[in-house]
Amino acid sequence: MKGVSEGTRWEMHWDEVAVFDINSASLGVDEFVLMTAAGEALAHEVAEASGGAEVLFLCGPGNNGGDGFVAASSCSLAGIQTSVLSSHESSKTKISSRARDMAAKGLQIHVWPDTPQGDWTLIVDCLLGSGGAGSGSELRSSIREVSSWARSTGLPILSCDIPTGLGGPDALKPVRTVTFHSPKMGMSESECGEIVVSELPWPTEVRNCGVGDASRYPSMELDASKGDRGRLLVVGGGPYHGAPLLSGMAAARSGCDLVHVAMPATASSRSQWPASLIPEKLPDREFLTPDSIGALSDFIDSGRSPDAIVIGPGIGREEESMEVVRAIISLSVSNSLPLVIDADAISALPVGKWPDGLIGVATPHSGEAERWLSETSPQQALADCIKEESVIVVTGFEDEIFGPQGRHCHATGGHPRMAVSGTGDLLAGIIGGFLAQGMSPWPAARLACAVLREAGSRAAQEKGPGLLADDVPVHIAHTLSEWIVVR
Repeated sequence: MKGVSEGTRWEMHWDEVAVFDINSASLGVDEFVLMTAAGEALAHEVAEASGGAEVLFLCGPGNNGGDGFVAASSCSLAGIQTSVLSSHESSKTKISSRARDMAAKGLQIHVWPDTPQGDWTLIVDCLLGSGGAGSGSELRSSIREVSSWARSTGLPILSCDIPTGLGGPDALKPVRTVTFHSPKMGMSESECGEIVVSELPWPTEVRNCGVGDASRYPSMELDASKGDRGRLLVVGGGPYHGAPLLSGMAAARSGCDLVHVAMPATASSRSQWPASLIPEKLPDREFLTPDSIGALSDFIDSGRSPDAIVIGPGIGREEESMEVVRAIISLSVSNSLPLVIDADAISALPVGKWPDGLIGVATPHSGEAERWLSETSPQQALADCIKEESVIVVTGFEDEIFGPQGRHCHATGGHPRMAVSGTGDLLAGIIGGFLAQGMSPWPAARLACAVLREAGSRAAQEKGPGLLADDVPVHIAHTLSEWIVVR
């Protein structure tokens, strides 16, 4: 298996901005330092685009507006005639409020609809950042009114990070967009003008899995009913009956509502079934064979159709079992069902490539990855896949996570005792649980890797060297509970 360049950057999903920001804060980086760096970079581009002539900043209530207040102050101090129009009376985050207060010491901040007067040559759009991008819907009240007024001036616009309303009917169309770290999904010259990528003082580790990944965990609805948080099917067992149960319990503790586990009859009879898992009967006795394909297909097509599938925990390497894996891959593709391929099921994958049309995650350890990918790198295997839809997690002392279009990061931390048997089954189950709840493969894999390492560390604090994989699932729930509050 070939490696990958550490310098690779990918086109970020808008939600990943929040992921990186929270990860950065968890690493001890001052958020205001980041805002100051962004604002100074924006000011440099404004000075170049305006030629030092008079400019107007439009500042929204969030951190994008905070970047604008920092840049406006910097431009004013540099001798550029600067006006500021805010869409709201106040800013809604601590750091954007701090930037606003600092700007107010040297500039008059007008609040819509009190528009300033000036002979501007450029409007700087700092109304909405990633939080308002890509919805395709109309902008809200004052933001919509301010952006409409800006368009009516006919002046050229320079946008901060992402043009306000990108992807929607009220979008501003700048001549230049200054974005940070890397381009964002959906950005093009037709919608953003010239795209300038500016660095931020993020540590390299900010790209890795961490607490920030919990910001993409699906929110819970107050009126939710059973099944709204997803249904998962785990297929495995035969030689080993405990593995699929571990996957199922991890999925349940990830927040998935309904977890079904299907395994051969002998393995099922040896198992002590947790009350929260639903057994599914298969016609096989000792290991999976093509006799079970019909039963699994019927389940997938039934009124209890799963939202995602995990295949592989405890399955063994019988060739007939590999036929079942290949059939499940085909069913997943034809039904657009996300699939987690784990453990010995990796052996059924086509050598050196990702299965055509499959949405999901493969979780090989390094030896399995070598056998599967051979001389192909993970990113080459994913070359024809779309953005966040297909992921390879090479598990080990540090998990290495690969996705399409240059996505690449690590999961670090955890506890040495997590090398215990069953850890991989837990990871597959958590990923499957997240997929069943509606997460895409890339954020699901990232969050699962981070949560499992933290949960393992917490379990190890209680159990020490006697830690078992069975001790970890409850800590998956505890970790998610705390991380979701943090976001």
